[in-house]
Amino acid sequence: MNKKQAQKLLAEWLTEDLPSITKQKRFVYRPTIKEVKHTWRMLNTVFFNDQLKMPNLILGTGTRKWWALCSTDTYVPKVLKTKSNCNIILSTKWYCKQWFIDTLAHEMVHQYQWDIDGPERVAENKKPLMSHGPSFYKHKNKFKCYTQLNLKVCHSTAKWFKYQKLSKC
Repeated sequence: MNKKQAQKLLAEWLTEDLPSITKQKRFVYRPTIKEVKHTWRMLNTVFFNDQLKMPNLILGTGTRKWWALCSTDTYVPKVLKTKSNCNIILSTKWYCKQWFIDTLAHEMVHQYQWDIDGPERVAENKKPLMSHGPSFYKHKNKFKCYTQLNLKVCHSTAKWFKYQKLSKC
């Protein structure tokens, strides 16, 4: 998929009408692993110029204690050849597709911190980071043209059901 196709698809997905609040609560969005991989590839093209390598994408338990998690088994980032050092674990249940896309993009920023920024930091004798500090928020400008996406640490479910906008929760 080229960048223009990916941008068009992302814009279409983010502007889809939301299901009613009742449907969001009762008939949650459940992406398949195939949909997760397709969305990851599209976001990689749009926001990261295909720099990221495919991580292990795992659909987790679906508990609402956490929506997603980016983790790694390695203590030092390595220069990548074919695959990421990261695991992105996602909930199996989402209120809507837009929330899922926003959260996956958030976790991909953590993957970028580890896989792309990490080896550079190690070469400079610094510790690698996977945090919500300046190296995380430096990506905020990439997301500005998609106002529906918000690079935030966490969203409030109560505010989501009140406003139906990720920017307000």
